[in-house]
Amino acid sequence: MTALLDRRRFLAGAATTTLTATGLRSRTAHAAPVRGGRIVIGLIQEPGQLNPFFSGQSGQGLAYLAVEPLFQADARGAYRPVLAAEVPTLANGGISRDFLTVTYKLRPGVTWSDGKPFTAEDVLFTWEVYRNPESAPQAGAAYQFIESVTLSDRLTVRVKMKRINPLYLELWDSVLAKHKYESTAVTSKHEQARLPLGTGPFVATEWKAGDAIVFKRNPTYRDPQKPYLDGITVKITPQRDAAIASFIAGQLETVFFFVSSDLPTLQAAQPKGVHLALQEGPSHVEWLWLNLSDHGELRPHPVLGDPTVREAIDLGIDRRAIIDKILQGFGLLSGSFIYSGWAVVEIPPAPFDPTKANRLLDAAGWSRGGDGVRQRGGIRASLRYQTISGDRARELYQQVVQQNMKDLGIELKIQNVPSNTIFGGWKEGGLYARGKYDVLMSRAGYVIDPANWASQWLGDEIPSDAVPGGQNRVRYKSAEFDAAVREAMGTLDPAVGKPAYARAARTFAKDRPALPLYSSRWGWAWRNRLQGVSTNYWQGMWRGAADWYVTG
Repeated sequence: MTALLDRRRFLAGAATTTLTATGLRSRTAHAAPVRGGRIVIGLIQEPGQLNPFFSGQSGQGLAYLAVEPLFQADARGAYRPVLAAEVPTLANGGISRDFLTVTYKLRPGVTWSDGKPFTAEDVLFTWEVYRNPESAPQAGAAYQFIESVTLSDRLTVRVKMKRINPLYLELWDSVLAKHKYESTAVTSKHEQARLPLGTGPFVATEWKAGDAIVFKRNPTYRDPQKPYLDGITVKITPQRDAAIASFIAGQLETVFFFVSSDLPTLQAAQPKGVHLALQEGPSHVEWLWLNLSDHGELRPHPVLGDPTVREAIDLGIDRRAIIDKILQGFGLLSGSFIYSGWAVVEIPPAPFDPTKANRLLDAAGWSRGGDGVRQRGGIRASLRYQTISGDRARELYQQVVQQNMKDLGIELKIQNVPSNTIFGGWKEGGLYARGKYDVLMSRAGYVIDPANWASQWLGDEIPSDAVPGGQNRVRYKSAEFDAAVREAMGTLDPAVGKPAYARAARTFAKDRPALPLYSSRWGWAWRNRLQGVSTNYWQGMWRGAADWYVTG
């Protein structure tokens, strides 16, 4: 049975290779790390909060320069202890025979960056914040399976689950320092939501909105030899093109984060003294999130509530043109809801078939008006199409999708806005959380274990005043999907879980609450003077920053 608990070790479609791209120099080797120096990183999507417990935005990934989890996945997808002393298993008594109780033992001698001890009280407090209805966590569905948390001693936490929780190693990806809070009612406006205290190699000391986030070496870090750097400055650059240009010009050591559309630019520029590491195979998929509700009201969207419209949109997108013309080949076709990790499901992408798409719309009673836009029952097929502003490549393939839809008689009006506006939480009035959108576009879904990802689309995950942290922001409701996901999450046996996830993925593909555009070719680039970099394709390079140092 122990092997079942380690199923995350067995991955499909997640092989990685580090390559030096043609025309780019590889790193030079140095015998020993050098202490001192500061580097500058570019940040394109400025988050509203940096604490991962209160933010779902991409930019909060930089928090892991300061914040650490109990466990962290390595490049093979196997979880290793970080703030925990060991990975709980049946063999070491960390998991009960009925799989409903998990005992987490914490690493001794760890302190917060202000010198206060890190203890089980902090882990318990994090759970209490999550379950307080006045708080605003965005910590994922894993916490919903917890029935109770109790302390056995200063460094031991016993967690009783309501049912089997396959996400037990993803709990406490970030822990809250109890001594920094007055109560368990914590909103995203709290200073610790914006700049969290951590146990990691660096301390976030200053955040000038629209300018920079400053990190300095953590003087209480448990490894007295690390980190090697004195600090890191994160330079906020809203325009992606400007950030990439600054990196090529040598003004930045790296950028958080590179995407498929950046890779052709780096290849063409061939900047000297730069190392480029590329991943083979799929990574994050760019999705079109289709609002199935009437702008947050739990009734069908007047246009997207029609499954025929969603099918026509899917058939009408020329994905190959996006990959070949905009991304210059740095992308992969993807059609599956679960396309990575141990439970990967192979589903081909929708073919580009505008003829069939038009025929479907005609048959469904969506007729073209005088301006070419279809309508039915007085409702025009006119939709807002939004993503994060300042991303030139996204703007280009938005235009491809917009023209594709115009050919079908569907009007897409591009209205891009800042990241905070889209991805703010329920209490902050975020468009995605509140359902105040038609079509949104962002990247997601690259996971080791699909449980957290799949559970986001359950019917009881729809955000509301009662469920402000709900992640089902497309308002998807399917009894068939819910049953398959719950069956998959109710076992730790992959022989049972994988077929159930496959049914869920096929149902998702049939219902089309979201449409995959392409899967990114993922990569990192950094200047050769930055040494000690490792690329973990599940977690990114940021969690290894304690090992970074600069030369020259």
